[in-house]
Amino acid sequence: MNCLAVEDEQGILVVDCGIRFPYDDLGVDVVRPDFTWLIERKDRIRGVFITHGHEDHIGALPYLLQHVECPVWGPPHALGLVRRRLAEHGFGDDEVDLRISNPRQTYAVGGYTVEPIRVTHSIVEATALAIRTTAGAIVHTGDFKFDDDPPDGEPTDEARLAEIAGEGVSLLLSDSTNVDIEKPSGSERSVGDALERLVRNAPHRVFVALFSSNIQRLMLIGDIAERTGRKICVLGRSLKTQIEVSTQIGRLKWPPGVRIGSEDARTMPRSALLVLAGGPQGESASAMARLAAGNHPDLAIEPEDSVVLSSRTIPGNERPVFEMVANAMRRHARVHTRVTDPDVHTSGHATRAEQAKMLDLIRPRCFLPVHGTLHHLTRHAELARERGVAEVKVIENGTSVLFDGRSLEVEGSVPAGRVAVGFGGVEVSPSILHERAELARSGIATVALILGSNRELARPPSVSTHGVAGVDDEVLRSTSLEVSRVVETARKRRSSLHELEEEVRRAVRRRLLESSGARPMVAVHVIEPRD
Repeated sequence: MNCLAVEDEQGILVVDCGIRFPYDDLGVDVVRPDFTWLIERKDRIRGVFITHGHEDHIGALPYLLQHVECPVWGPPHALGLVRRRLAEHGFGDDEVDLRISNPRQTYAVGGYTVEPIRVTHSIVEATALAIRTTAGAIVHTGDFKFDDDPPDGEPTDEARLAEIAGEGVSLLLSDSTNVDIEKPSGSERSVGDALERLVRNAPHRVFVALFSSNIQRLMLIGDIAERTGRKICVLGRSLKTQIEVSTQIGRLKWPPGVRIGSEDARTMPRSALLVLAGGPQGESASAMARLAAGNHPDLAIEPEDSVVLSSRTIPGNERPVFEMVANAMRRHARVHTRVTDPDVHTSGHATRAEQAKMLDLIRPRCFLPVHGTLHHLTRHAELARERGVAEVKVIENGTSVLFDGRSLEVEGSVPAGRVAVGFGGVEVSPSILHERAELARSGIATVALILGSNRELARPPSVSTHGVAGVDDEVLRSTSLEVSRVVETARKRRSSLHELEEEVRRAVRRRLLESSGARPMVAVHVIEPRD
């Protein structure tokens, strides 16, 4: 969820505006930053500058732009994706001022001057930003790596970075994601070589699961399909979107006729088909997970087909990925992952060696590590000190830092945090998320009481449970009898309606705990006669 604010007396510049996806299944679609601080200062925001088109850098723009009106600069590919996100949220075609940014050109954003600089990443048109401010030059690397021969032919522009370093860089902010990996990351070309070898040796269909935004790899796959005489079938909405946008702006140029639809794919000889499927993290509704489970409506994995996970498993997703792999193996497919074939994926993020190279190249006066957990930020800070950077600070979300061109001073905190957005776009409060987690953990018991004019029971209580283990009809009957006794006692005591509900709730929880060991949530509904 990358979102950085740079502020001086002339206004605020926002760098990136991303979302993340939930780690659990509590009905949350996406998680966005809390924009309270920015919204309170919306009149001072001069613009948003996007480094590249990954969702953790662009996905929250529709939520911010509901409250803030300002220009948005970004590479053509990123803005093509932004337009689609805005349309999904009901924005009109010309409702937001989107401005294309190109490397080695400068753009005035309020009192700031911003220059994008090409960097290599797992997506096309990724950029670092050189931001000229009243306190000196700031370089924000964005997500980057060093790859001398990327498929798009645009390696990190070391020459321009060196020129800017020669002019003097007061502050560097740099990607910390892969600080624990010592050696340089592999070349994307080597991934293409590995994929081509697997495709050539495959006797039947090849299913490749990959991150949909990896346009560099999609370029290679188009060439592989042409050289091996296979047709490409694409399954998955995100993949199709990325391919359409990249093709429209001229970044992805597959050979004519290499792509076919799913209907043609069903009748294609198995040895002539290469299937690209979304969902390398095992998401239950994704194309790859459904193919592996055997319930995809368009195609099925058959014995001796090849399944390639050209991706890494994001921490926390191990279980669904392992289950997806197991499902593919149950269908007697040949499964290839980074474990069996290490070259089928390489990271788009700089490793420790590449981070050191960036520090040596820029030679900043001050350094702030960004993009990573506190562990990653701390280790990156240690690396900067080792490379001779005198002024280094580690900060987390919501921390305000004062920068005067020579030093960094932590000022305090500002409103920050995460906002969960449910399916349909409704925000889900922390209290509701807590309730959903409790429901998932323990289940729920529901009690319905119909009372007469004297608050006696007009009919026996109705008790039901959902998601509570160890509860049978006998337990429900005994619980209902216990509720009847509680209601009668409360009537004689002239308890208030609120007191009655609480007494019933405690009685039901106690009874279910005794009979099943469960502590479910208990919802009590009381129906009283009208006057």
